[in-house]
Amino acid sequence: MGTTNPMLRANPALRSIAVLISLVAACLVGTAILRANLSHPVVTGGRMPVVSVGWMIPSAGVRHIGFCRSGNYICTVSKNGEVACYNSTGAKRFSAIVPGANKAVVSPDGAFTLAYSHRNPANTRLTFLDATGHVDWQMDVAGAAWSADALCGENASSFVVGTGQKYVYLITIGADSKRFRRWRAPGAVSSIALDSTGEHVICGTWQASSVRGTDVGGRRDWEMEANAADLQYVESLGDSDRLLIRSLPNSPGTDGEAALLEPDGTCLSRFSLDCSQTARAIPSPDGVFVCIGYSKSIAHSGKSVLERHATLYDYEGRKLWDKGSMLLQVSPMLVVKGGFVLIGGGKNALFVISPAGEIKQVCKLPAAVLNSTSSRDGSQALVTCADGRIYHLSITQ
Repeated sequence: MGTTNPMLRANPALRSIAVLISLVAACLVGTAILRANLSHPVVTGGRMPVVSVGWMIPSAGVRHIGFCRSGNYICTVSKNGEVACYNSTGAKRFSAIVPGANKAVVSPDGAFTLAYSHRNPANTRLTFLDATGHVDWQMDVAGAAWSADALCGENASSFVVGTGQKYVYLITIGADSKRFRRWRAPGAVSSIALDSTGEHVICGTWQASSVRGTDVGGRRDWEMEANAADLQYVESLGDSDRLLIRSLPNSPGTDGEAALLEPDGTCLSRFSLDCSQTARAIPSPDGVFVCIGYSKSIAHSGKSVLERHATLYDYEGRKLWDKGSMLLQVSPMLVVKGGFVLIGGGKNALFVISPAGEIKQVCKLPAAVLNSTSSRDGSQALVTCADGRIYHLSITQ
């Protein structure tokens, strides 16, 4: 039998205090356990997305393909400077020749398209096309244009452009007004993005290398320093204020890194990116999942064979699955909400992998997949195939 402290038996007040302390301690332990469980994202199987193949366009001569932030418009740039804009159903809105252009970005409402010559110090001109493809405005920037992003407001479109001469340009263009402001960045602006509100600019730089968040006047909100030899690439997500950062060395044979950040620059998790050409970091639109693609060399029949793998993580860096083998070469293409990952299987078959690791073939394309790009909300993809065509995919849940 246990014994009771005589002082507690003699003093009811002390006994009550002891009981109260025990209850508080139990509540604190329970709260800690609850918080630990709630910090984990809820991962459920849900329903497999449906993937359908829609319209297609020829891929001959196409050097750039991109979705606008809303996913409503798609822009391609061909090697002869032809800029073409399509809506999400495949209807061509316009086609225009912009001499020297090899990159373009469309405002989410399709009102304006910016075409420019990427990393070309001999051509620093920005050309803004209106919704019909006519030149609305042109301006020159200091240094080669390295990166661009676009957003739209009620009466105007906003574009941000980063240059190799360490400048950030914020350009506002509407039917009745055109204006810009610029400010200095720490290094060459390898990538740039507007946040979802249009009130903050995030840029990744090189020499000096950093990731910096500013307001639209260029005043610094936060900054994350990086390896001086690495180029920084920032990506704003489709349905979250979180950011994905890729830090890639400017030399072959060296691994890089990806990081998922909160809007204030706080790092949630980091992921290694191998030095292969297949290395990819793809976030879900809500910033809850990140899929990392990588290559793995194995010995088979006395030879070295390269396998393509993918690993799905949650936002805290916990591994949910790793897939890939000689028979299934896994190349991630996009991640939808809920953690379902669309992958290429090495040839023309496409599969979806659930957050629990279940694999299902969802469609076949007419030819082997060469590369792909997807919309920020994960609802569409454009896939270039070996038959000389680019196919549009719709992904619904």
